[in-house]
Amino acid sequence: MPLLNVQRFHYLIASLKNEAKDLISNLQITNENFLVAWQLVTQRYNNTRLIAMMHAKHLCQMPQVKKGDATSLRQLINHVSSHMNVLQALTLNVPTQDLILNHLMLATLDPDTREWELNTASCADTPTTADFITFLESRCRAFKLLQTTQSLKADTLTPHPSQSAGTKISKPVYCNVATQLQCSLCNRSHRLFHCDKFLKMQEKQRFNFAKQLRLCFNCL
Repeated sequence: MPLLNVQRFHYLIASLKNEAKDLISNLQITNENFLVAWQLVTQRYNNTRLIAMMHAKHLCQMPQVKKGDATSLRQLINHVSSHMNVLQALTLNVPTQDLILNHLMLATLDPDTREWELNTASCADTPTTADFITFLESRCRAFKLLQTTQSLKADTLTPHPSQSAGTKISKPVYCNVATQLQCSLCNRSHRLFHCDKFLKMQEKQRFNFAKQLRLCFNCL
């Protein structure tokens, strides 16, 4: 005889703890509320991408095997097999090697560059390593642009050798247009230093464009 939803609700509550249990603790135990509770739990915790990345992380953290020890060797086999079986059961859109490579690359990045995780959090599919490299290429161009504009700014503010020591050099005043959410080049909703069109310009063209609009070089 199949279980009633209210019975399923009791089993669900008994199987949860801590934050997951608190999530549905205010729901009255009824047939109708079981579906509500089940949806709340699955929406919160059935994150295929997060589950996959956690198993990829464990695959990068292998247990140590002692010399001539069958027990530790068996632990290694079970460790790899269990995590690989879970990844295969998830039927992901990317191969396991992409998950592992993405994890290894993410682990080497500083917190600012790891905004990749925030940018792709809403994606239904798990990003591939090629997607990750495309993001890193974009960040690399942005960092190169920042270094170039800072260097050009320093050259602009350096006194000319022919000027006397007492001569004051006026510093150009630039507004913070570069930090506005609407791009001043393509008018789309992103900052100028994230604009693909701007990043594809030659360094001198970017500098002249920023200078023409009196942009803040520190913000590029």
